[in-house]
Amino acid sequence: MLSSAGSPESDAELAEQLGSLLDILEPVADRLWQLVDGGYWANWFCLLGSHAAEHAVELDRDLLHRLLKLPGGLWLDVYGDDEGAEGDG
Repeated sequence: MLSSAGSPESDAELAEQLGSLLDILEPVADRLWQLVDGGYWANWFCLLGSHAAEHAVELDRDLLHRLLKLPGGLWLDVYGDDEGAEGDG
């Protein structure tokens, strides 16, 4: 498991976090695909806080194109004002 942070960060933009991980993983893309071909699986699990006063999450075409070059689906776990980051709401 590779994480962009040790715990949820309230001021982090998803695109920036994904971009940082992509910078690390893109150079080893061939090896990641070999692992998937060997029976491992991958996903991009993202925890998102969605609050009334916040803006929408934006993932531009360039970032999405970068994601498509690596294995794994994009999983978005969205929580609202009445839920905590741990889902205890």
